[in-house]
Amino acid sequence: MQPEESKKLKASIIGITGYTGLELLRLLLAHPDVDIGYLTSRQHKNTPIGDVYPHLAHLGFRITDTDLQEIATNSDIVFICLPHKTAQVAVAELIGKTKIIDLSADYRLDDAETYTKYYGVPHAHPELLDKVVYGMPEINAEDVKSAETVANPGCFALLSQLMLYPFRGQIEHADIMAVTGSSGAGKTPGDGTHHPIRNHNMKSYNINAHRHIPEIIRTAGITEEQLNFVPTSGPFTRGIFAQAFLTLKENYDQNAIDTLIENTYGFCPFVRVQKEVSLSNIVSSNYIDLSYGGGNQGIIMIQGALDNLVKGAGGTAVQNMNLMFGLDETAGLGNLGPVYP
Repeated sequence: MQPEESKKLKASIIGITGYTGLELLRLLLAHPDVDIGYLTSRQHKNTPIGDVYPHLAHLGFRITDTDLQEIATNSDIVFICLPHKTAQVAVAELIGKTKIIDLSADYRLDDAETYTKYYGVPHAHPELLDKVVYGMPEINAEDVKSAETVANPGCFALLSQLMLYPFRGQIEHADIMAVTGSSGAGKTPGDGTHHPIRNHNMKSYNINAHRHIPEIIRTAGITEEQLNFVPTSGPFTRGIFAQAFLTLKENYDQNAIDTLIENTYGFCPFVRVQKEVSLSNIVSSNYIDLSYGGGNQGIIMIQGALDNLVKGAGGTAVQNMNLMFGLDETAGLGNLGPVYP
């Protein structure tokens, strides 16, 4: 339901102090139909947000640790930006009381066994998995429109899924290498994620074991055995750049590829098909750039790029919110151009 001109949506963010929460706040502040409700953090409760993040010193918001019931009662939409495994509890307490978008991984999968396999712990609320809609606006916008609770895709997963999706049902094998910036590891540095180590380095990790694999294979209609997935740490802060090589059941010439991609994404406002893909063309925007071409021996070569904090997180969450409330899908995002150079 579209809000009246005089009544904006009240949007709250649970877990404001991580990179995802901060980026979501930036996007919501620019949204013409949104007012900010609660911004919560247990660690920084009762603190002006400018004291924690001086770049937000101009804002008058105070971080709270408000009870979830109060947040639900006074919010039209609640965004969960808590760590994986922690978000489960918050979603369980809020579900059915207000509309929710969960940016963690806790409700992306519809199978508790798969969740346990990839996240290392049993799911605390498996009975809720089928009550949450997976939020891919380019693929299942109609489901999102009628949803009360939405799970945002993972950043690697979103890019890889949109690269492969046009060929669903035709893929014999897919090889993907995706390089991500240091912001994807969150704000707490670790031995392998601290930017001074990454700044002059590239290193692959969790090869064929990354937690986003179940999302990728589900949308692509393939099995784990049909995918090689090589996530890699890159020497930059924002963005994911990926390359995929597909072996298909049928041969596609370039005209057939172009027609297929146009029929799949021609109506999607944030998917841009480019001759060449570059991180510098998408950083800080909600655009995802893709390129498709035929290679040697019938291999389809795909490149893609997105900003992991915008299209890979907060931007898609705002798209989902827009769909859930009958707003223009591009509201608050359409004028958000890439930062260049």
